[in-house]
Amino acid sequence: MFIALALALISAMGACAQTAPPGPSGPATIPDVSVFLAQSRCADGALEVVELRCAGAQPQRARDPMLMRRRDWPAPDGFQVTDALVADDGRSFVTLFSFPPFGPFDARKGDGGEVYVVDGPSVRIAATEDGGQMHVVQGFYGAACGGTGWILFRNDAPSGRWATTVARLRGEPIPSPCQANRFALTRYRLEAVSLPFIIGGRRVDRTLPTVISEHFNAATLARASAMERSLMAKDVGRVVWEAWSRRPPTATDLAARCPGAVWSVAPEPGWYLDDCRYATNITGTDGSMTGDRYAWPPAGTSLP
Repeated sequence: MFIALALALISAMGACAQTAPPGPSGPATIPDVSVFLAQSRCADGALEVVELRCAGAQPQRARDPMLMRRRDWPAPDGFQVTDALVADDGRSFVTLFSFPPFGPFDARKGDGGEVYVVDGPSVRIAATEDGGQMHVVQGFYGAACGGTGWILFRNDAPSGRWATTVARLRGEPIPSPCQANRFALTRYRLEAVSLPFIIGGRRVDRTLPTVISEHFNAATLARASAMERSLMAKDVGRVVWEAWSRRPPTATDLAARCPGAVWSVAPEPGWYLDDCRYATNITGTDGSMTGDRYAWPPAGTSLP
């Protein structure tokens, strides 16, 4: 249901006045954007966010055994496991979403993920899948046909203020003709954020460099009715996902699932938190699972 909301957000980007394409990015503030897209793994297999400044830390790759995995809240088990990995091609980054029993990809359980690619100064979401998409890998087109695709953030993310652009894209099942006829206000910034983790069953707050990215379903905030916010922490990947709308929420368990961070606030008065995932509940595993064994996206998927 979570990426399905993203698709509803994209489909709601109806016709609007012609909007100027995004301008060039500003001076770089992030030398390597990839450090926000994958979790760092110590030489012993632990996640670096657990064993701070451990020896031999490297971005976790799809072939690496998963000795620690990030569940969501509430403790102890949450509902979903998230893993943020470098694909074997070394050029794309995959955030995997897995439901019990947390084995290989099974669309019937709602399993899926997101694929991020780096295009020069920009990070964009190239594809997603979850159980709400009728088991279809959804591509976000535009980057190759006059638009931008789904921009997540750029390497010029400022601190103390938002950088703002208007993305031009369209979401369609893969493969589809390239299209870029929807507009989405996107804003992003880089801040030191105190994030709530559960490590060894105990809450531990970590302050990490974090990109906050907000993606609206219209070209302006005044016209938008839905927004997705992602918090991408350095050497961890996507730690928080939130959905906001102008309608009061219907979920009754948000307090347990959404412990909150300083950036978990409405974009302006009249907006409500509608859903969330906090992928910061870290548990040990037997290491039998890898990203390659999970096997998403399917082999041969052609990314937009």
